Amino acid sequence: MSVRLRAPEAGELPALQTLEAAARRRYTTWPDLAFVAARPPIARERLAVGTVWVAEHAGRTAGFILLQPQDDQLYIANISVMPEAGGRGVGGALLAQALSHARALGAEALTLTTFQAPPWNGPWFRRHGYTPMPEEHMGPALRATLERQIITVAPATREVLWRRVGDLLHLPTDP
Repeated sequence: MSVRLRAPEAGELPALQTLEAAARRRYTTWPDLAFVAARPPIARERLAVGTVWVAEHAGRTAGFILLQPQDDQLYIANISVMPEAGGRGVGGALLAQALSHARALGAEALTLTTFQAPPWNGPWFRRHGYTPMPEEHMGPALRATLERQIITVAPATREVLWRRVGDLLHLPTDP
């Protein structure tokens, strides 16, 4: 089945918060990162001020991506997929939408911060062509994001990844 992308509907932000919390439950299987599953859901205010795309699969909301312009780049602030929709192309479709949006904005690159270890974090993005971002390309807003994150998360567990928009001609699809 295919994935359909759309803007969020009026009043849908609480459902996206619930979806994000459900997607984070998989962290309970990683003892060093289990605390992530217990965190409160993403703030509605963050969802309201960013650009959000919702993915539907099999007629149900299956995931979303939250994008924020940052330093002439487009920052992937959150991508969440329901566990039962994993491996069905939902995440790949959301990344393709991020690419399209980045191109429309004239952004230089897509950027994100993520955990290095779990297969649905750094390894998944690397399979989609993201690479470690050289420090000299990190702008002040991205550096500030990192500084906020390392207050509660060990910096050694994190990484900053990017893909230049011009390099994003083809995104691999999920298996």
